[in-house]
Amino acid sequence: MDALLLIDTDDASYPSDDAMETLGDIVTRTRAVGGVLIFASTKADLADTPDEELSIFVPDEEDLVLRSESSDVFEGVDDLAAGLHDLSVDRIIIAGADATTGVPGADASTGARGVGSADSDSGPAAQAGGDADASTSSASTPGAVYASAMAGLVCNFDVVVLSDSTTDPDGNLVTWGDAAAKAGAMVKKTADTWLRM
Repeated sequence: MDALLLIDTDDASYPSDDAMETLGDIVTRTRAVGGVLIFASTKADLADTPDEELSIFVPDEEDLVLRSESSDVFEGVDDLAAGLHDLSVDRIIIAGADATTGVPGADASTGARGVGSADSDSGPAAQAGGDADASTSSASTPGAVYASAMAGLVCNFDVVVLSDSTTDPDGNLVTWGDAAAKAGAMVKKTADTWLRM
């Protein structure tokens, strides 16, 4: 079963009208079939914001609303991976606002296979990118969507990144799709993504 994970889709973080319209379609489809819809915020200044105001897609009581202190929502929300596995979720479709800087996963070709070489205290997102030494970590700072997508791979989920619904802080589509694909994620357009519920 799929879960649709939307990260930082508040007005200020997710300013692209085109991406919002594109993503709105899959949000509607997810709700229509009673699918797992997760809204996550990694913004400290939104910690006290009511759930229904946390996203431009207006979460309701059926949706899961999470607040993470880490850009990697799997690290920032206790037992998220275990809870999704308990719901029989095996694939995560992910989109939203991402502030990745630099070239993510300078060693992305190792993908999730690099888990054993990463420092155990570096979190799942760093593990998915391979060796977490200083030269790699200084190459880029992963944003919330990229970090959570890589963590999802480490947590044994199939991950689909919606390339036309994931934007940087200026509202432009992110450019790290190739790095995510090399790490093991599927990178697809929203209209080409079918939900398994």
